[in-house]
Amino acid sequence: MEQEVSVRHRGIFVIILAGLLAACGGGPQPTPTPTPAPREISAMIGRATQDAQSVHFAITLTGKPVLANADGAFTLNRMEGDLKRPDSVLAVLSVSASGGVAEIRTVTLAGKQYITNPITRAWGCLEPGSSFNPVVLFDPQQGVEHLLQADLEDVSLAGVEDLDGQPSYHLRGRIVGTKLQPISMGLLGTGPVAVDLWADRATMRASKLVLVDTASDAVAPSTWTITFSDYGKTITVRAPAQC
Repeated sequence: MEQEVSVRHRGIFVIILAGLLAACGGGPQPTPTPTPAPREISAMIGRATQDAQSVHFAITLTGKPVLANADGAFTLNRMEGDLKRPDSVLAVLSVSASGGVAEIRTVTLAGKQYITNPITRAWGCLEPGSSFNPVVLFDPQQGVEHLLQADLEDVSLAGVEDLDGQPSYHLRGRIVGTKLQPISMGLLGTGPVAVDLWADRATMRASKLVLVDTASDAVAPSTWTITFSDYGKTITVRAPAQC
C-alpha cells in the first residue's frame, strides 16, 4: 500500500514538474520567423508601396543644384504633393531663379501636365519633357517603386530602427545612374546613386528614401530625400486648364 501511494505521489510530482517546465519555457518553443534576405525586403517594400492607390510625398533636394526645366532657368529646391494612381499628381515646387525663390504649382492628369507661371500665377500647359514631371518618378514600369523591386544592387540590412515611432527596416544599396535618368529628366544619375531606404516593418510601405548622386559633385553631391506619408488618402485631381 505504501509503495502504491509512493508511486502515485511520484506521478503527481512528474505532472507538476512538466507544467512548471512548460510555464518557464522548458517545453517546445515556436520556431522564430526568419528575417527575409535584404534583396527580398527591398522587393516587398517596392510592391507594397506601389500597391497603395494614393500617397503624400515630399522631396527635398540638397547638394549640387538641380535644374528644374530644359532651358536651365530654374533650380529645383523642393517639391511636395499627392499621388493618385495610376498617373495623377498635385504638387507644389519651390524653385530658385535669378530673381529669388518662387513657388510653382503643377498638376498632371491623363498624360497632360499643367503648371502656373511663377510671376502671374496663371495656369498654362507644358509640352512633354519641357519641365520635370513628378508623376514620372512613380511610373509603374520604371519609377522608384519598380527600381526597388528590380534594380537595387548590393543591398544590405542596416538594421531595424525607430522612425516616427514605428519599427522600420533600414536598407542600403545602390542603383545604376542610367536607371534613374529617365524618371528624373536627367536630373539624377550622373553616376552610381547610393540609396538609403526606410520602410514600416508592419506594412512594408516606404517611409523615407534618400538618393545620393555620388558622381555629381565630390564635396556636395546632389541628394534627393523623399518621404512618404498618408497612404490611402482621398485625392481629387482636376485639370485647371485646357491645352
